[in-house]
Amino acid sequence: MTEGVEAAVEQAKAAAGDKDVVIMGGANVIDQCLAARLVDELRIHLSPLVLGGGTRLFEVAGRTTLVQRTVTESPRATHLTYDVAKD
Repeated sequence: MTEGVEAAVEQAKAAAGDKDVVIMGGANVIDQCLAARLVDELRIHLSPLVLGGGTRLFEVAGRTTLVQRTVTESPRATHLTYDVAKD
């Protein structure tokens, strides 16, 4: 049993000092962090390959305001960067 994403991010921030903390994971982990308002920037790497049903992003966080900053296309993926608005 863990103490949750908030505790994990706080530990990471303490260990990182003045450096940035990067949260990586699947949709559920990112969704929990969005819901807890722990995310300043969201990077999505979208690849046109369907592997199955998957997990919905924003299932827990609900309505989240994103401000698109960059879109970078490559032959195998589209890389999207958003600022997460602190409503």
